[in-house]
Amino acid sequence: MKNFICFLILLVFGGFVFFLGWTQIKVKPGSIGIVQSKTGGVSKNLVIPGKFSWHKEFLIPTNAQIQKFEYKPYNGSKTITGKRYTGDYTFTFQISLSYEAELIADLLNDNKISNQDDFESYLDGVASYLAQRAADYILIKFNQDPFFSPQSLTISELVSALAFYKEYPDFDINVLAITDYSYNSSEANSL
Repeated sequence: MKNFICFLILLVFGGFVFFLGWTQIKVKPGSIGIVQSKTGGVSKNLVIPGKFSWHKEFLIPTNAQIQKFEYKPYNGSKTITGKRYTGDYTFTFQISLSYEAELIADLLNDNKISNQDDFESYLDGVASYLAQRAADYILIKFNQDPFFSPQSLTISELVSALAFYKEYPDFDINVLAITDYSYNSSEANSL
C-alpha cells in the first residue's frame, strides 16, 4: 500500500511537471509561439499547434512567457509613384510572400520586432522594398524601349532580375503581379 501511495504521488507530480512545460496547448491554430525566458533568452524551438513541444523554462515560476504571432503569408498591394526626367509613373503591384516560421524567432532574437504589430510592419516593409525594386526594373525596361509593356514580364523573369532572395533569403515570392500602371513620357504613353 505504501508503494502504491508513493507511485501515485510521483505520478501526480510527474503529470504536474509535464503540464507546466507543455507549450503546444498554449498556442492556437494559425499561430506560432516563441518561448522567451529569463534564463535562456529566445528559444529556437518554436511552439507550433499540432506538434508536440515541451519547454523546461516554464518549471521556474515567472521565468518564461510565450510570444504569439500569426503565421500566414503576407498578402497586400503596393503602389510606387514618382517622376523621372522622362515623365511620371505609377505602378501598382499585388504581392504575396511566404516565409519560414524561424524567421520570426530570428527577428525577435535580433530585437527587430517585439510583437505582432512590429512583425506586420516588418512584412509591409519587405513588400514595399520588393515593389520598389520591381518598379526600378520596369523603369529600366522603359528606358530601353519606350513602348515596353510591363504586363509582358513573367513572374519568373521579374523574380530572377530582382534577385530578391539575396537580400531576403527567408522569403519566397508567391505572387508579384502588376495590377495597374501608367507611364507618361514625351516619347510614349502607357495605358
